[in-house]
Amino acid sequence: MTNQQEKERWALGSLLLNLSLTVLKFVFAVYTGSLALMAEAIHSFSDLAASVISFISVKLSAKKSKEFPYGLYKIENIAAIIISIFLFFAAFEIVKEALFSKEEIQVKYPHIAILVMIIAMVSTFVYSKLEAKAAKRLNSPVLLSDAEHIWADFLSSTVVVIGLIGVYLGYNIDRYAAVIVALFIIKSGWEILSSGIKVLLDVSLSEEEIKKIEEIVYKHPSVVRIKNIRGREAGSYKFLEIELLLHNYSLRETHKIVDEIAEQIKKEIPNIDSIYIHYEPIRQEGLRVAFLVDENKKIKDFSSATKIITVDISKNLDVHINPPIDTKPDEEFVGNLVSKIDVDIVVSKNHPLSFDTRWELSRAGVMVWETEKETFEEALEEILQSWKSFITKSQASSKQKSQS
Repeated sequence: MTNQQEKERWALGSLLLNLSLTVLKFVFAVYTGSLALMAEAIHSFSDLAASVISFISVKLSAKKSKEFPYGLYKIENIAAIIISIFLFFAAFEIVKEALFSKEEIQVKYPHIAILVMIIAMVSTFVYSKLEAKAAKRLNSPVLLSDAEHIWADFLSSTVVVIGLIGVYLGYNIDRYAAVIVALFIIKSGWEILSSGIKVLLDVSLSEEEIKKIEEIVYKHPSVVRIKNIRGREAGSYKFLEIELLLHNYSLRETHKIVDEIAEQIKKEIPNIDSIYIHYEPIRQEGLRVAFLVDENKKIKDFSSATKIITVDISKNLDVHINPPIDTKPDEEFVGNLVSKIDVDIVVSKNHPLSFDTRWELSRAGVMVWETEKETFEEALEEILQSWKSFITKSQASSKQKSQS
C-alpha cells in the first residue's frame, strides 16, 4: 500500500467514525431529550462536514480545465465557509435554548445517554491516538489536524458525560454542559471560517513552511541567495513561487539544478501542486578568474594547489582580488570546488588529467587556462592583457556594425 492510499484510508475511516457518532448522538439526544447530547451531535457533525469536504474535494476539485487551469481546489474553502455559518447558527440556538428557554429541560434515561457518550469517548480517544501516530509516520499535516479535531470531540464528550452524571445524581446541569459544548462548536466554526477566508484571499504559507523551504533550497551548493519566496493555498494544496540567484552554469545544468530543488521541496512539503522557480545568474557582466596557487602564490595545477585566489575583473578593467580559499592538493577536490564558486576561467599549470574533473568543469561553464607564468601576479597580468584585447575587439566590432 502506498503512502497516499494509506492517507486516504485514514481519512475515510475518520469520515465513517464521525458519521457513526453523529447519527448515534443525534438519535439518543432525541430519545433522551438531552440538550447537551444534541449539542454534542452537532459538534460531531462539524467534524463530519470537515471530513466530507476534504474527502470529496480531493477527488473532484483537482480536476483542471482550460477555464480553471489551477484547478477547483477552492471549492473546499467555499463549502467550509458555508458549513461554518451553519455551525454558528446551531451554537446560537443551543445557547438560546439552554439559557433563555422557560421550559424545564427534562432528561429521560440519563444512564442510556451516559452509556452512549462513553462509547463515543472510547472510540474518539482510540482513533485520535492511532491517527496522530499514522500522521507523524506519513508526514501528513491533514491527518494530524483531523486527529486533533477528533481529540477535541473527545474532550467535549467528557463535558457532556459530567453533565449527564450530574443529571443522574439529581442535579439538572444538562443545560450548562450544552453551553460549554456550544463553545466548542463556536471554536470549530471560527477555525473553519477564518481558514476558508484566508485561503480565498490567497493567504501566504505559514512562517514554519517558508522557513523549511528556505532550508531545503539553501542545502543546494549552487544557490547563492533567495531573492523572494511567495506561496499561497487553495483547498488542501499549495502553490509556490521562488526567485533565486545561482552560480553561473550552462543552461542545461541550471535546469537540472532547479528541477532537483523543486523535487526536494515536493518531497518534504506535502500537498504542493506546483512550483515555479525563476533563477538569475549571480553575475551577468565582467569576468571572474580562479588562480590555483600554493602558499607563496606560485601557480600550481589541480593536483598540487593548496589555495584558490578568485579575481573579479570589470569591463572597465577594475580589479578586485578576493581572499584566498583553502583547498587540498587533490585533483578531484579542487575541480569540484572550482566548479561551484562561480568562475569563468581557472588558471592552472596544466589541464586536469581526470576526465570526470574535466567534464564537471565543462558542465559548470569553466574554461581551463594553461599558463607558463610562475607567479600569481604574472598570470593575472596575462589575463588582464587578454581581457583588454577582447574588450577592445568587441567594442570595435560593435562600432563597425552600428556604422554599417
